[in-house]
Amino acid sequence: MKFTWTSFKKVEPAKTVGRTLQVNLPLLGIEALPAKVDTGAFNGSLHANRIREVTDKQGVKHLRFSPLGSRGHTIEIDSYHKRRVKSSNGLADIRYAIDTDVEMMGQSYPITLTLTNRSFMKYQMLVGRNFLRLHGFLVDVSHGRQ
Repeated sequence: MKFTWTSFKKVEPAKTVGRTLQVNLPLLGIEALPAKVDTGAFNGSLHANRIREVTDKQGVKHLRFSPLGSRGHTIEIDSYHKRRVKSSNGLADIRYAIDTDVEMMGQSYPITLTLTNRSFMKYQMLVGRNFLRLHGFLVDVSHGRQ
């Protein structure tokens, strides 16, 4: 077989992001959320509190939580799972994880986010390296907020 330049798949150029992004989580009703790009984190993470499983009258389990520490905004979903997460201090923890969509840089992407209390952190959301690799993002820390 003879290879020519036209026989190779044209690869889309990487989309470059900086240290932070402004994102929307439309399925959760969250807009203009500053998020930190963290290549040290495998998955993304979202600040939430009052995270608990509830059972409806039919016996179906749902996950109920308040995103971003909101007292008036509660979300209840039936599609979730648990995941083992090792934090930056080396301790392992079991967290609830949800699949949702994130809008950034004019496009929408699927993302998995673990839910945890990030009230003591500067950013209420992290975007991890798995998401970045999966969707072809390149991190350039010299870029400002996007």
